[in-house]
Amino acid sequence: MTRALNIIFRLVALAAIMWAVAAGSNAAGIPIVKWLFIGGVVAIALFAWGREFTRGWDASREVTEAYARREIQNAALPSDFRFITHDTTLAEVTQKLGPASRISQFALPHPYGDVEHFTAHQYDLPYEGAVFVMPQRPFEPDDKIRAVWVGKRSNDNELLAPARS
Repeated sequence: MTRALNIIFRLVALAAIMWAVAAGSNAAGIPIVKWLFIGGVVAIALFAWGREFTRGWDASREVTEAYARREIQNAALPSDFRFITHDTTLAEVTQKLGPASRISQFALPHPYGDVEHFTAHQYDLPYEGAVFVMPQRPFEPDDKIRAVWVGKRSNDNELLAPARS
């Protein structure tokens, strides 16, 4: 709830600033300044939204690439997850870390035209990152881990990091 109120407060503050610039430029007799300012704000907002929108595509692509390569990024894993190897089963991961925050479905297109669907167990991290644990087929608790991918914190996007702090 606090994040929602923070967003609403920032939108109200932005509207107040835009109103002040519009009123000041009209009073000064140069209304072009108002339209330049509003256009600049809209352009920056669209650019930032577009970057955040495509970040989800990048993360999905990286998860499917990790699954295809069967890689476990041990050096990048948080310390709680470093016990995971290709010999670890999904049941062992669940027993040690608890249930996943969510279970997602992904699709890995193959060069010969077939599409392989797989399951990834997402464990959310306290700093807005996530660890995706992907077991072998048929994705049962006794299946061994095929790949693990660590998602970046959303504030790693340096362009938007100051706005989120």
